[in-house]
Amino acid sequence: MTPRDASDDSSRWSDLERPPLNAGTLRRGLVRAGGLWTGVEVVQRTGSTNSDLVALAAAGKAAEGTVLVAEEQTSGRGRLDRQWTAPARSGLFFSVLLEPDDVPVARWGWLPLLTGVAVATGLSRSAGVDTALKWPNDLLVTVGGEERKAGGILAERAGTPP
Repeated sequence: MTPRDASDDSSRWSDLERPPLNAGTLRRGLVRAGGLWTGVEVVQRTGSTNSDLVALAAAGKAAEGTVLVAEEQTSGRGRLDRQWTAPARSGLFFSVLLEPDDVPVARWGWLPLLTGVAVATGLSRSAGVDTALKWPNDLLVTVGGEERKAGGILAERAGTPP
């Protein structure tokens, strides 16, 4: 998500005044008995929330429904193994651990596509933000008449195949 005009950490995108994320508040808002989200962890900085969550799951330290959130991501990955960085507090960087055992593997490819549609629709409806999808995985918002990337969806399969 490094902006086109960002040349260093002194850009307008790195001096954000958003307060730090509060892990306890996020847990209270997301984790419910019988719900999908089973735990929320917040870290200040990571290379990749996806890589970290895969490692935690492999070590038996993350169960299905775990959400890993980072204030800053330094080695994010996108399509075609493209890397990107984002300054601290410039966005929401998180991964969720899903184990879709009851969904046929042939349908797993729909997950990132449907997630993109759901996120764009939810953001538009709840925040009144003009959103669009740059198919298949980029979420765009219109700010001052200019379309900007607000996020991307990356689904990875890890572990032993079913």
